[in-house]
Amino acid sequence: LILWISIASLTDICCQAADRDKEIADTLEKSVVYASKSPAAFTGLKRLDHEDLLGGAAILGSPDAIKVLQNLPGIASGMELMSGLYVHGGDGSDNLFMLDGVPLFQVSHLGGLFSSFNTDIIRSVDFYKSGFPARYGGKISSVVDVRTRDGSMEEFGGSFSIGLIDGRISLGGPIIRNRLSYDVAIRRSWLDAITAPILAIGNSGNGTKTRGGYALFDSNVNLTYTPGPDDRINLRFFAGTDRFNYSESEEEKYYGKEIYYAESGEGMKMKWGNIAASASWKHGFSRRSGISTVIYYSRGYSDIRDRQQSNDFTDEILTTGTSSEMLAGSANAAGLRSILTLSFRRHILSAGVEYQNTWYSPSRSVQRTEGDRTTVSDSGSKQYRANEASVFIEDGMTFGPFSLTAGIRLDGYFTDGAAYFRPQPRISASYSISDRVIAKASYESMSQYAHLLSSIYIDLPTNLWMPSTDIVRPSDSRQAAAGVYARLSRHWHVDIGGYWRSIQNCLIYSGAGSLFPPVDRWEEEFISGKGRSYGAELEVHYLSGKITGTACYTLSWNQRRFDELHSTWFRDRFDNRHKLTITCSYRITDNIDINATWNYHSGNRVTVPEHTVCLPGGEIKYLFSEPYNASMPDYHRLDLGCNIRRKTRRGNEGIWNISIYNAYCRMNPVFMRTTINDEGKPKAIVYSLVPIIPSFSYTLKF
Repeated sequence: LILWISIASLTDICCQAADRDKEIADTLEKSVVYASKSPAAFTGLKRLDHEDLLGGAAILGSPDAIKVLQNLPGIASGMELMSGLYVHGGDGSDNLFMLDGVPLFQVSHLGGLFSSFNTDIIRSVDFYKSGFPARYGGKISSVVDVRTRDGSMEEFGGSFSIGLIDGRISLGGPIIRNRLSYDVAIRRSWLDAITAPILAIGNSGNGTKTRGGYALFDSNVNLTYTPGPDDRINLRFFAGTDRFNYSESEEEKYYGKEIYYAESGEGMKMKWGNIAASASWKHGFSRRSGISTVIYYSRGYSDIRDRQQSNDFTDEILTTGTSSEMLAGSANAAGLRSILTLSFRRHILSAGVEYQNTWYSPSRSVQRTEGDRTTVSDSGSKQYRANEASVFIEDGMTFGPFSLTAGIRLDGYFTDGAAYFRPQPRISASYSISDRVIAKASYESMSQYAHLLSSIYIDLPTNLWMPSTDIVRPSDSRQAAAGVYARLSRHWHVDIGGYWRSIQNCLIYSGAGSLFPPVDRWEEEFISGKGRSYGAELEVHYLSGKITGTACYTLSWNQRRFDELHSTWFRDRFDNRHKLTITCSYRITDNIDINATWNYHSGNRVTVPEHTVCLPGGEIKYLFSEPYNASMPDYHRLDLGCNIRRKTRRGNEGIWNISIYNAYCRMNPVFMRTTINDEGKPKAIVYSLVPIIPSFSYTLKF
């Protein structure tokens, strides 16, 4: 038996059985409180509120919800500084990210350095890594359900924050008192404003001219209307955008019978992001019964353009040649979801339907021009459409110390030339051994129909989402988990448990050598195989008045098998055998608190050649026994943070945050390169990039 740990709210876990059944969903008025059961009813749920997201060190002065989740057990973070989530052996593209019930395709900025979720407007984050409720579907590893706050119906308020690389502002309040309110949050970086004068100084002389800039932008707009005590209507809009441009140019001079001038150089422009809009209505029949309906639209997009220009001067003829390459893609989803919740005696019954129409539009072109002649090669564009219809039902039952939540989700997925039907049972049970100890177990089946074409383990705009087809089939996951949760004393809480998971039709993209993946033959670049992961997790909490601390340890195995690559099971890239995270915070006074987080995990796996073969023509072929046959050095890092609160003359709260990332400057390995040593044998060189990074920010609340 493998036991599994949950990181649910400890105060809820150890309450009496009646308290465990308390409803905690969105509240309209006291007469309208309904939805899923409390965190104690699900084995793999972690609920974070707004304050939880602000408790740690803020990298470059910007707090990040995803980086808080990376500290939890059972999760690998991938490459350093990135906002990756590799949950229970997942590959990072199999997490369901939802913003107010709307699925998002693109959730990161600057290649994953920051997530697209602005913490200023986040009300709560529900994170599931097992025990998934039946209402969630479409991805197989985890659910990150982000809920933003509604504007106050009573009073105006807001905040303003300024950090090293970005600024944030949020405003909210009533439009019609007790009827209509708004809440707006905006975030923008100013790296482009910093680099512009620096580049201008560098370009003041003769020679190569360099231009470039990067900017990220997020906006959240929420409108809330309450026509009566039992109804609430929400209109929400989100936009997250990245823009990057870089170019080098030089004026060249050619001497002949005359003097000719021409410009040569190269440049690249990128833009990518996600927009989402939704309209929702919630109606309550009673305190624990009601109906919720949402209509939504979501679009993830990217556009990359690369251009080079060169000149040739022969026989008094100046010829200018240009080459350009373009890769663009978008994934669009329009959907409807409606959930009915009924409460009677010892049961909470939820049932719902969901329909989503998704269309994918990838395109690529390569164009070369020399003089008056233009050639176009390797171009293509295509649109793929898919329709997904789902029905789900779930019943939460409580009988004394025993609680059971059982449900099923039925998916029908239809695309050109293929149709897939996936029944997905879900079950989660808990038993109160005593008023201090609870045992739980869960089993679920999940399916994923969208696949990511990615040439590297970084969230780049070159990544493209594609649907399941008659060639590329959906991925399916089965997971079982169990655990024991104990409150040892007033201050100490312990969670211990484990999980086992298998993945069928696990996919990898074999075109990793190309930054621009093909859009016309992409199905040929996927290799299908199997995956499995299992492990044990331990979490210890200490809670007191001024000091809080958490230690999370994970012992896990993550393996893959692709017969086209290797005939037996092999360890995956992020098979980090051991992971330990220790966090501690201390409130020195009511106005000053400090925090520290220490992270350790076994090194990421890499493929290191073991032998070389010299082929005719001098080409060297590397040979290895299996993929990811070596481990990079272990990773460890200490982050420190301090918050200083002061009242302004007008009575508003001002907060200074001082953070130090990688406080003792551990140069952790990021990537590896293979060379040949003096003896003609392969040699691996590991590179480190991230040193100590101090930062600060100031926030004014009003």
